[in-house]
Amino acid sequence: MNRRGNHNIHGSTWSYSVPHHEEPVCFACLVECLEDDDVVMVKKRPALAETLHLIHLKNFIDDLQRNVEIAVHFSFVVLDLIENTESSFASNAVEVLLKLLSKMDSGELLESILDHIQEKMLHTENPKDSLPLIVLLGRLVKVFSPVSGILCHNYEPILQRMINGLSQPDEDVQSNTVFLFVYTFVGPWETIVPLAVQQALAQEVVCLLHTAKTPYLLRNLMALLKNLISSSDLTQMLMTLDLNNLTLLTSLKKLIINKDSDLQRSALYVLSCILSSGIEEYRNTVLNSDIIEFMFEALHSQIPDQQKFVLDCVESLCHSDLFYMKCHAVYGLESLLYALESLLGRRNSELCSTAFSILATILTRQPSSVPLFINSATLTSCLQLIGQGIQQQHPQVFLASLWSLAAVIRKTHLLLPIPFEELEKILQIMLDKLSKAELSSSSLIFRKKASHNRMEEYPKQDPMESALRIYVACIQLLEECWDDPLTCTTTYVSQDSQPTETSIQQFKEFIVNSCLDKMLPLVMKIVDRGDNYMLCQCLQKLLLELYRTDSTKCSQVLVQMTSEGLLSTIINRREEVVEMDTETQFLLQLCHVLHEEDTPEIPFPEWVHKAIPDLKYSLADYHQLITPHISEDLRNLYIFLLYHMCKLDDIPLSGQEILHIINNSVGSQFSPVQLSPLTKRQIVFLWAFAVSLLQNNIQSNNPAGALALRTVAEEPPSDWYTHHSAFLYWVFLDTEVCHKAGPQIIDSWLAGITSTCVIDSNGLMENLEENYHLFEMFANADFTEAFMMTLLSTLTEVASLSSEILRHCLEKVIEMDSSDDFVLCVRAKGRQLLQDVFLREDKSLNEDHLYNTMSIFLMTFNIPLVKLEGRDLKLFYHVSKWLCEEEVDRYPELTEMFLRLIILYIEASDSLSSSVSLMMIQNVRLLRSFEKLLHTHNPDNVAGLTYGIISYLMEFSAQTGQENNSNPCVTISIPLHPLEKRLKASSPIMQHCFLQVLATSFQCKFMNPLFKFLNVGRFNPDLNCPFSSSDITSIFCYLQQFLVHECLKTKQTALHCLQAVVNYLSYTDLKLYDDLLTHPWNTAVMEVMVQMTDDDAESIATTFNMLQFIFDSNTGHQIITESPELMQIVSRFLNEQKDNTVAKPLQHQCSHLIQKIIPEQYKQQYRTLGVQSSSNPHDIINVHK
Repeated sequence: MNRRGNHNIHGSTWSYSVPHHEEPVCFACLVECLEDDDVVMVKKRPALAETLHLIHLKNFIDDLQRNVEIAVHFSFVVLDLIENTESSFASNAVEVLLKLLSKMDSGELLESILDHIQEKMLHTENPKDSLPLIVLLGRLVKVFSPVSGILCHNYEPILQRMINGLSQPDEDVQSNTVFLFVYTFVGPWETIVPLAVQQALAQEVVCLLHTAKTPYLLRNLMALLKNLISSSDLTQMLMTLDLNNLTLLTSLKKLIINKDSDLQRSALYVLSCILSSGIEEYRNTVLNSDIIEFMFEALHSQIPDQQKFVLDCVESLCHSDLFYMKCHAVYGLESLLYALESLLGRRNSELCSTAFSILATILTRQPSSVPLFINSATLTSCLQLIGQGIQQQHPQVFLASLWSLAAVIRKTHLLLPIPFEELEKILQIMLDKLSKAELSSSSLIFRKKASHNRMEEYPKQDPMESALRIYVACIQLLEECWDDPLTCTTTYVSQDSQPTETSIQQFKEFIVNSCLDKMLPLVMKIVDRGDNYMLCQCLQKLLLELYRTDSTKCSQVLVQMTSEGLLSTIINRREEVVEMDTETQFLLQLCHVLHEEDTPEIPFPEWVHKAIPDLKYSLADYHQLITPHISEDLRNLYIFLLYHMCKLDDIPLSGQEILHIINNSVGSQFSPVQLSPLTKRQIVFLWAFAVSLLQNNIQSNNPAGALALRTVAEEPPSDWYTHHSAFLYWVFLDTEVCHKAGPQIIDSWLAGITSTCVIDSNGLMENLEENYHLFEMFANADFTEAFMMTLLSTLTEVASLSSEILRHCLEKVIEMDSSDDFVLCVRAKGRQLLQDVFLREDKSLNEDHLYNTMSIFLMTFNIPLVKLEGRDLKLFYHVSKWLCEEEVDRYPELTEMFLRLIILYIEASDSLSSSVSLMMIQNVRLLRSFEKLLHTHNPDNVAGLTYGIISYLMEFSAQTGQENNSNPCVTISIPLHPLEKRLKASSPIMQHCFLQVLATSFQCKFMNPLFKFLNVGRFNPDLNCPFSSSDITSIFCYLQQFLVHECLKTKQTALHCLQAVVNYLSYTDLKLYDDLLTHPWNTAVMEVMVQMTDDDAESIATTFNMLQFIFDSNTGHQIITESPELMQIVSRFLNEQKDNTVAKPLQHQCSHLIQKIIPEQYKQQYRTLGVQSSSNPHDIINVHK
């Protein structure tokens, strides 16, 4: 099969071993077979396949390289086969020829083949006959890219011949010819392909696009057209070519209408490439044609590429004014929204971003005279899609959606009635998205993603900047619609119902509140970073619009934002300002707000208006402010701004820099007339502020300091005080100002606190302590004395707050058991203030001042008085005089304080007690006042304290022998009934003091020349006693209950009273005496009292005294010794106390009690147990235990 009959003459030169063949294959025999016309095609096909096998052999190719003429001959044979055989065989022959060219890589061989093809084609009249060669050339150009250059340079007649053949109606020839040119026009073809060929081919392409029928030809034409439009010159020719109303656009329109999606995409792609050049002439040509209508229809496709090409076209066209003049925006909007909905559903972020950008441009550029939305359904759909876009996670989609939202918020776009509710929902979505985002990083991502944006109206922006523009648009919409009733809706209500807010009113409330509560705090976080000044300018525009909408709320926010650094940011970045008018207007408005918030009583200065345009120095350039060339108005303006920044705790400069500025403003030769009252007020504050910052470490010779001190010492606080902690620290740090104006400054500071806080609110004291460090300040005696002067403030709220603060600090000092200096200082100053109050002529505020000061003064007795001072006696005199006044019942709380003070003076020391008690006994009016307090319906505390004082006076009179005075100057009646009411009183003071007076009464056997008891004569053994036997029994029972009282002082007093009662009965009624001592409760009381004794010296001593009292009585001794259980409890208690270090001072008494508790009958019992009688009672107790 592989050898012919004459094979022997070929020899073995061209025979090669081929895989899967037993015998070598002879190349010469194969060639003869292929060129022999007598051999049928069926036999030639295997021969052609064998040659392809040979071409893969390296030794075969090497032989051909050495014998190129054989390769050329073989190529001509193959070419003849390509021309004269059926298409299937021809295609195999083409593959063999291409493989041969590829393996040999011979320019001579390629040139021979091209020469042969050219000769054939030029001598062939019918292009149809040259089709196989055209196919071969197309394959050559596609496989071997250099062939295109060779054809253009050396074989232009072939190209011209093929272009001429395009005019023939045979679409096979046309398709393969176009295929060849598709791969010819690649690379830098503009410099390779002859211009005549380019132009001729361009015309033929336009014609063929219009006449072509087969898809193959159309696809090849579109592929060639894509290459042709890469040339600007050819594009210009194609766009201007008009062959009897046959243009490129008409041809493209035909393809866009075509149902073949591939051809549609190709046509749209070509059109998008043409429009992407940005040449206005091309855009106008497209817009003046009707192709754009079919482009919008193509948006209804679900193919992403097709949608992308259409959107690219529309994005280029929508920037032209002609687009809107031709109403293309109106006609294409629904298609755009349909495509956007489809893209959002498929989450195609890139195309969604492009679609939203187009929508934003259309909404922005659409003339107000031409409505864009023809019905509410379209508008609703648009708003819903924008809302969906804002919810997307892709940053560029989110940002483009914000642009669309900002653009749609126009009265001309939003059909009546305005859908405020829908806008509110979208804005809420936006706010939630911004709130959740990590703005410090997300905004940077957004800006990076936005770098590829192609919209002219929307350069790179932070999402927050777009959000600000949206709010500005909303406020402007409110202004346009506010007076138009057709723009809003109202919910229907009955006539009897309260009127409800309209939709526009609700929307306004939402805009204002959301802007203040959410939007502005988010923006300030970015502004503080200082990396986006355009955002700061957008913020200023929004605040200006917001102020016109709701000045009250906006004023509060402006003050807050100033404290967060907005004002200092604006001043420090004045050089970067683009829109100076906007910033100047905003600064002026901000100055108005800050001035009205601070000093509304002072007219707004005119020099602010004059100086703001000249505001050019940043705060870092403060040294420029002290140069002579700066105007007075501008200097005052900088002081004005610096004052408000420091007042709101936005500290832009150091303390030393502030001093430089204000010292320079005052000048070394200060004259008060040189400064306006407002500027002087602000300089005083800045001085105090700088002193606080520098901790008073300042040099002497400060003109501003001299001005400040003179002002605060000579002028009323209303002229110079600004509520700020700096003034408080100034008083603390500067002794001179503390002495000269400390009380006035602290009074003004407290007044400022009371105007902003509720005195009784929870946490106020802790807040003051935490924020102002008052506890540390009170370590300074001068500051403490100045602060205490505010207890006498003419403002009731200030005096009350001052008292609360001092009380809080005293409690803290007492709890911490810290230095006594503060307490003693408060006591001395409090005593002085009380005397001043008593001595002053104006009595209008006496009681309030007395109450506040006395409450503080009493707390200082945590440290007892050591010795009597004359000032204490003077104070006692004033207190006694006040208690003698008839209006004492009107002030029960103050009366209680004075009674407490008298008791403290009585208990203070022996000398003081004698002096005070003697003065009271000799003061008849005071004694009558005490009697009145006992007989009238006063609070239990007041009556109880009065009983306490009476008990001390009864003791004093007994000690000094007053009971022997037969002619007393006055006799005071003491009511002791009803007993139960007083002994069961809810007030511990009443219980304790009433027990005191009972004990004293029983001790003196109800006989005292100064006091007489009511209801006497009821006790036969002693007619002076006001109690009956049942009363005494009741008192005894109550005293037993008080012995187990939680209050140790009440327990001690009850024991003292019990001893007095028992002692009294031992002289007056022995029967009742025995009955009470054998009362069944005694055992239980003793048992409970012993077991409830606290582990402290006073409590143990009280129990010891009770045991001593019981043991001293035979009956009481018998009660304990006859009860084994009680005996064991008491024995265990005494045994525990003998080793108790707390009870060490009571060891003698403990030993004495142990001896008392061991009766003789128990000693015998212990002996029977083998225990020798011991003289040491402790040993006996241990055995019993």
